[in-house]
Amino acid sequence: MKRSICVLVFAGLVFAAFCSGQKPPLAPAAPASQPSGAAVSLTKMKSLMDRPRGMPRNADPVPIMKRRLPKALSALAEMEQKYPKAKELHEARLMGVFAAIKLSQINKDLSIAKRAKQIAGKILASDAPDQIKLHADANLLFLNIRPVSAATTMPSTQPAKGVDTTKLILQFTKRYAKTDQAIGAVMIGMQIAQNVGDRKTFDKLLQQLPFNATLTKLDGTKLNLPKDLLGKVLVIDFWATWCRPCVQTLPHLKSLYARYKPRGVEIVGISLDKDPQRLKSFVATNKLGWIITYSGKGWEDPTARKYGIQGIPSVWVIGKDGKVVSNNARGNLAETIEKALSASITKPTPTTRPAKKADK
Repeated sequence: MKRSICVLVFAGLVFAAFCSGQKPPLAPAAPASQPSGAAVSLTKMKSLMDRPRGMPRNADPVPIMKRRLPKALSALAEMEQKYPKAKELHEARLMGVFAAIKLSQINKDLSIAKRAKQIAGKILASDAPDQIKLHADANLLFLNIRPVSAATTMPSTQPAKGVDTTKLILQFTKRYAKTDQAIGAVMIGMQIAQNVGDRKTFDKLLQQLPFNATLTKLDGTKLNLPKDLLGKVLVIDFWATWCRPCVQTLPHLKSLYARYKPRGVEIVGISLDKDPQRLKSFVATNKLGWIITYSGKGWEDPTARKYGIQGIPSVWVIGKDGKVVSNNARGNLAETIEKALSASITKPTPTTRPAKKADK
């Protein structure tokens, strides 16, 4: 099942993590460390943020969250006092931001929202990893778009009255445009725009999103995208042999491949399989003629994580210039391919002015 991009920001984030028990794909990985008091405190915070074992899926999580989120914030305060220089504190603070935002929404409490901003500010002023800083900044963006007030209701996703969502989102993505977090920032901006119903900003950001990936083909050779296939329209298929909907999609992909390959379209399958022999056997048996790549890391595949893949099949279309045309093309793939084929490649803007003619 295709899901919308999910990143560590938005009002429903802690709620979603609490209910599903799944860590969103862009969540910063916990720093590796030897067992220590800080590591134990971080584990305690995580347990308070996770879905309780045995909790029915249809159960209302809010009463439990009202009890557990204050404990998570208390654990963070204790951790800051006891281990102010521990590297685990960066991730703990980010979890504290999530907990404070969700609790402020539940209780309609501006003081807790203020605490979320203070914790996020500490992250931005620290030596935290860039990805953690990005998510802290993203949560500040969210609080500017939907500030907590006594009138806040859940799970409304509408921006506050008078807030220029487009301006705030574009300012946010611009701050990271020349950093290693550029793609993550654009994807966060896309999610926020999508959730507040700002389709124009979503489409604008989508057009800015490059698809960059270093992949390994089944024969062991590397494929660098978009460089190695620049000028072609690419269909990127995140899939796996164990995914029934993915397998059911293959006949349609075969038909489209035969139709569009002569017109300059290439399919690149990014497999989330872990067993290389099973994958190779499946590809040979089913005579898949397009490029198949494989990392062996399953859901931890670097490209899948980079682009927030949570459900498969996930079908993307990349234009001739390497920019994303669609991140959800499964339902209208032929039409999206046609759109990408007919699009002209935007030439880069000159960085220097032409020389002036000499005066006669």
